[in-house]
Amino acid sequence: MTTGRVPAVDPSDSSPQPARAVGIVTHGGRREAHDAALQAARLLREAGVRAVGCASDGWDAPDVEFRPADGFAEGLDLVLVLGGDGTFLRAAYWARDVGVPLLGVNLGRLGFLAEIEQDGVADALAKVAAGRYGVEERMTLQVEVLDGGGAVLATSWALNEASIERSVPQRLIVLDVAVGETPFARVPADALICATPTGSTAYAFSARGPILSPLVEAILLVPVAPHSLFDRTLVVDPRERVTVRPVDDRNPCVVGLDGRETIVVPSGGAVRVSRDDRPVRLARLGDFDFYSRVRDKFGLD
Repeated sequence: MTTGRVPAVDPSDSSPQPARAVGIVTHGGRREAHDAALQAARLLREAGVRAVGCASDGWDAPDVEFRPADGFAEGLDLVLVLGGDGTFLRAAYWARDVGVPLLGVNLGRLGFLAEIEQDGVADALAKVAAGRYGVEERMTLQVEVLDGGGAVLATSWALNEASIERSVPQRLIVLDVAVGETPFARVPADALICATPTGSTAYAFSARGPILSPLVEAILLVPVAPHSLFDRTLVVDPRERVTVRPVDDRNPCVVGLDGRETIVVPSGGAVRVSRDDRPVRLARLGDFDFYSRVRDKFGLD
């Protein structure tokens, strides 16, 4: 029976090996995060695990190797993320393409992507050092920005969402939305969110989109403040490609990716969204109960 509980198993059916090199990503400008990074580095050192920090995070510690963001995750067994969901998304951007799993520690207000709270760090790192953790994969979106002739100008990706937004605050944008080769709807709105199941509890949730279990693979199309009678979310199979095109030159817009990157959509251009072949890998210390997480984070009990 399916219950929303995601087993903490490695997709390759082989258990992770004891970690020998662990990256630490944090918000170094916050005192709490700085102290948490120092504690994590000490615990890793005591467990015989090499700690690697990101040079741009703004913290320092003895016996820690600091690397630039570019290439930060190369050769690591795991990345420990100390902070909120914004910090987690930043770390995911560095770790995804080299397949390194992320273990989130919540230091933020909500921390929906985190695996544990701060008081569980010592126990978690002991398990990581012993290889006693599993890995869950989360689908991501490939996002392409096209010019008026259909040529690809920019390509990126998102774990939570790609949001096509107006670049002139006082005006709404009018977007033509197609699924596959089929024109679907003309949507006048403040924005249109293309979200993953992971992103269904983020920006899409604030726009009254549905919550999706990570066991469901889909792309959500959620209009933000739509100016039309049709204001529903559309759920699309991830094998179907979505194309969003501003109607004319009076609709300047950008596409925002997880709040970390913004790409301008050129006049006459479009945004094409599809499933990306490369997932983000999340380290799990036990089975992940999605519905308990939603209940606890949103105070539903």
